[in-house]
Amino acid sequence: MYRLWAIIRTEFKRQLDGPTAWLFFLILPLLFTAVVGTGLRGVMDGDEAQPEELQLTLYVVQEDTGALVDTLLNALEATALNLELTDALPEDSFGLIVPADFSARLLAGDVVTLTFHTLPESSSSPVAEQSLAAAQGRLGGAALVARAGLAQAREAGLVTTPEEEAAFFTDLLTETLADTEQPPAVAQMRWPEGVQAQDDEPATATSVEHASAGQIVTWVQTTLLGAAEILIDERLRGTLKRMLIMPTSRAAILGGKLLASLLLGLVQIAILVLGGALLFGVGWGRAPLAVIAISLAFAWAVVGLGLLLATVVKTRGQASSAVIGLAMTMAAMGGAWFPLEVTPTFYRQAVQLLPSTWAVRAYEDVLARGATLGDVLPAVGVLLGFAVLFTVIGVVRFNRYE
Repeated sequence: MYRLWAIIRTEFKRQLDGPTAWLFFLILPLLFTAVVGTGLRGVMDGDEAQPEELQLTLYVVQEDTGALVDTLLNALEATALNLELTDALPEDSFGLIVPADFSARLLAGDVVTLTFHTLPESSSSPVAEQSLAAAQGRLGGAALVARAGLAQAREAGLVTTPEEEAAFFTDLLTETLADTEQPPAVAQMRWPEGVQAQDDEPATATSVEHASAGQIVTWVQTTLLGAAEILIDERLRGTLKRMLIMPTSRAAILGGKLLASLLLGLVQIAILVLGGALLFGVGWGRAPLAVIAISLAFAWAVVGLGLLLATVVKTRGQASSAVIGLAMTMAAMGGAWFPLEVTPTFYRQAVQLLPSTWAVRAYEDVLARGATLGDVLPAVGVLLGFAVLFTVIGVVRFNRYE
């Protein structure tokens, strides 16, 4: 056991030796998280700003005053119009002229003409026209009710003078408008017990959530496959063969190197998870057991892939390009750099063959869709399948070469 931990300490020191190693291990992942999160802002559904309610200014010239005119103005203010009273309509603006005989004609049951000044070239003209039509419709309907009520009041002798008729009509008109704002019948959806309504579309991660998950996958792959580069170099130089003839068992040497790489990846994940939570407010603490399970399975899968890669590369010149090329390609294709929701269906199906795809999806399930440990177990199972497959093939090939 002592020799095993000695190998692990040696591998840690070798991997994190010098400022360049720490640049790729810690600083660049956090920097890219900020850059990618900012770049995706506004593109992903979770970050789209909710549109503000459109409000238009309507200038009103009152040639008539009184309670009925105030009722009209209140109906207009209930729409998307902000009213500004003025003595003359300004140019290049929406305007309304309330005629001097407005109240008299409304009481008499005659048609009232309102003069509306619009802006034909403005894209907001339809909104202003619809708002005015909505207010007129409410007022017209309420006026019909008020006139019918006034006729019955006259027949019953409840009103006898023009002043009483005007007051009765105004009160009834106001009450009718108020009642239409609070309809007596309201539909309410009720589901049977135990049934919950669900949206057809799953929730999507915000830009910073996607960036944090994607950069963890990208840089952990780079780190762990980079650790495999050392194993490649040792194999090609013959250093590894000399280690294998030492008293320490072959299993301890290979196990120590693989375990050191696994722990290195988990340490990097822990740092990036903590950095994402503290620096960018990513909700990594929502389901810690799920995050741990995903991280363990993903890190092991990449370690196994690194071991397999170490047995495939033939020359030192191929080692660096193979490590970086494989890490970046898997990250890009697996959705670590952009949401897979924007890709065609056949592409999303094809990249199921990559462990990076399953890791990004599982992380985003936790961050955006509230997944728990039980929810991510299928993805964890697939990642463990990758891990076992890569590790077994890698060990078999390693034993054959050495």
